[in-house]
Amino acid sequence: MILEALTNFIPRNVKSINTTMSVCKMTVWLLFLLSHMTDASTTDPPWKNPVYSRMQNITSVIGVDKKTYYVKEGTFDEDILIKKRVFCLIMRISDFSYGDAIAFRKYKTEVTQTRQKDFDLYLIPKKDGGYDVDNFMEVQDEFQEEIANVHLVYSDYSICALFYYDIEDEYELWLYEEPNEVATACELLLALLSDKPRNVYYTSDCNKS
Repeated sequence: MILEALTNFIPRNVKSINTTMSVCKMTVWLLFLLSHMTDASTTDPPWKNPVYSRMQNITSVIGVDKKTYYVKEGTFDEDILIKKRVFCLIMRISDFSYGDAIAFRKYKTEVTQTRQKDFDLYLIPKKDGGYDVDNFMEVQDEFQEEIANVHLVYSDYSICALFYYDIEDEYELWLYEEPNEVATACELLLALLSDKPRNVYYTSDCNKS
């Protein structure tokens, strides 16, 4: 069933060769990942492995100036960082200097709100033992107090990125462009990694208000 799902996920009408290659690489990676999910020799999740470092370089995601990501969905009801239920969730990187990122988590408490609220954050890239790239970030609030550690599970660095909150055991999915009806490889990976209900935070309705 899983093999069939992975095969069928490859879109029939792709827009470019790059998209096809990205999905095929993701499929191969998923097959390898799933083959190791029954390994009981470690308490770490199966994706936390330096062999996947090329897809887990968090600096390639947050180490950019003035970039907006759309937080499409995740496994939590209340936002882990903001501590409330939110809608139209966006992560905006405003600056990256001296190895740290300054970011804003923009959101609405009601979809019909005309203006978003801001939640200031500092994102500090870090690496686990054995990694040669930064694969997770320490998240600090506006007072530079640590509020979360978030791992990059997977990114193709062009379409989507999937993150994992360590202590909370929750996932969050970012998109590089506004969401549409086409599912991404990160959504498939999220479905395979977690059986928790998936909550949508950013929809097309966010553009209408």
